[in-house]
Amino acid sequence: MIHSFTCKNFYSFAGENTVNFQVNQKAPKNDGYFVTPSKTRLSKVETIIGPNASGKTNLLKILPLFKWLVINSFNANPDKPLPVKTFILAELKNEPIELSVNFEIETNIYTYNFKLSEEKILEETLFITNKTKEKVTTKKLFSREWNKKNNSYTFNGKNFELPKNFENLLRKNASIISTAMRLNHKTSQIIGNYWGKVETNVIEAGWIGDSLLPNAKRNLVEALFFYSENEKLKKEAEKLLSRFDLGLESFCITKEKNENGVTINVKATHFFEDKKLELPFQYESAGTKQLFIILKTILQVLATGGIAVLDEFDVNLHPEMIMELHKLFISPETNTKQAQMIFSSHSHQILGELDKYQIILTEKNKKGSSETWRLDEMTGVRADDNYYTKYIAGAYGAIPNIN
Repeated sequence: MIHSFTCKNFYSFAGENTVNFQVNQKAPKNDGYFVTPSKTRLSKVETIIGPNASGKTNLLKILPLFKWLVINSFNANPDKPLPVKTFILAELKNEPIELSVNFEIETNIYTYNFKLSEEKILEETLFITNKTKEKVTTKKLFSREWNKKNNSYTFNGKNFELPKNFENLLRKNASIISTAMRLNHKTSQIIGNYWGKVETNVIEAGWIGDSLLPNAKRNLVEALFFYSENEKLKKEAEKLLSRFDLGLESFCITKEKNENGVTINVKATHFFEDKKLELPFQYESAGTKQLFIILKTILQVLATGGIAVLDEFDVNLHPEMIMELHKLFISPETNTKQAQMIFSSHSHQILGELDKYQIILTEKNKKGSSETWRLDEMTGVRADDNYYTKYIAGAYGAIPNIN
């Protein structure tokens, strides 16, 4: 369960900015919120709103980057730079990128901090906080810091029960957790398994559905391969597609081996006036294809209790469809494992379905730096406000300034 995450000197964000899922008792008592085993109230959904180029995608990159650092960084070539960029202006080019995330596994709350350059991990620390009725205790599990003078790391891992001489395995571009997972270190594997539940359509270059990015069309093929190997989630997708009244009832996926590898063929079953008609999937609408891709992420996260990080959530989808997908996370019937979602959208009608604790606004200041804030942090915002109307009217900022 994600409590919050923070960045500084990260892509378009020069200053420190935080996204917070945690809410107090003033937040409404409805199904949009839940209480964790540590007795912390969290929102199930956070929605990022703002004009184009305001920093929405960059904000969403933080959690996928953490997933890469925690799980996959050890797999990178030892000489490869980190997949991250500092703020574009020269004065911050030599300053570290700072990232932090607070997350909960069972009753333990972890705070994982990084300071990075584009070439190496400069600092890495992990704290654990445990809450009981009697007290709250926090302990540093490990830390490392790059020592320029010695051209090596100063390492402290005495509270993490790592193997002897573990510091000799440390690499500049691989996290401690990612490295320890390869040694079957129990706590590292628990943390790695949690971060494996983060599903996203965001990579370092941006939203993977962007037609300007290479291989963007492969996303649909990958989704269909996924459904072909996950019959249970395929049936869930068919059930939702039928409920959404797209005219599509089911889809049949077959795979064929040939000299070029494996090709996938898909036929969608439609019913028109009680007549069954099968159509090649290529003739489905762009919205239906996009829904297939989005549902792959959403259904995985709902099944595991993870977190979905989705950019351009509304592309090719009707606003009413966005609201129905949002309800999958809100409803206790469909979200039985307290899965979370954070997404960006230009479909501002969704604001009518959200509380002020679930709306994240972004915009760039006069210096070209992105800034973000949660709507409840603004003075004078009432719980009974019409957030959609006021946002469109410019009352909250974070709207395009067109001259």
